[in-house]
Amino acid sequence: MIAEEKQYKSNNAVLTGAENTTLHTIYNSMQLAVVPFKQAYNQPNICRPLNENGMTQIFVEQVDAQIQKGSIKGLGVKNQYSDIFFGTKGIPDFYFHKVEEGITHLPLLVVEVKRLPVPDNVKKREKEYVIGNNNNGGIERFKTEKHGKGLEDCGMIGFVEKETFIFWQTTVNHWITELSEKCNFWQKDELLNLTETTTDFAVLNSIAHQTPQKDIHLHHLWINLQ
Repeated sequence: MIAEEKQYKSNNAVLTGAENTTLHTIYNSMQLAVVPFKQAYNQPNICRPLNENGMTQIFVEQVDAQIQKGSIKGLGVKNQYSDIFFGTKGIPDFYFHKVEEGITHLPLLVVEVKRLPVPDNVKKREKEYVIGNNNNGGIERFKTEKHGKGLEDCGMIGFVEKETFIFWQTTVNHWITELSEKCNFWQKDELLNLTETTTDFAVLNSIAHQTPQKDIHLHHLWINLQ
């Protein structure tokens, strides 16, 4: 089961387990879900084309399957999170949480999903992995605490439908660099660092400055769907 270790900023928000162990289990479950997700994604009986929500739904199902096979009990994953603790308006695409009867907790991790590239019908939002209209960019949502308020670690999924992982790392980092040269809200030390790559997925990490005194760590998992 998950041992209680760290107290978050909300009175009834106790993180499960040794924090590093729990986060490692979460990240590992997402990586283990990639191949089964791609198998399910390619089922011939699925109505296509799939939008981002449909793709996310399939992925979350496969992440849940990995969690159920794991050794840590009391860990759950669900689609979409409404912030009932801080009242922020953003709704991340899915979240991990402690399962405890009679108590609800802050999520352990919230995750935002983006497609790389954006669909052809929204080309004007091509930089949406980073920044978008009305504070709707992926990384931007974490920087402004529209997502992840009260958390120290959050995640992003990139469904890569064209080009290579290196292409997208270079492109995303170019967008961040451009922003850093225009305003102080973005900094060059927020660039994405590639830490692992396989044929099926890439893992990248970055920090996002929310205030001069507060950063959030972002774990990026990019999935090759070509």
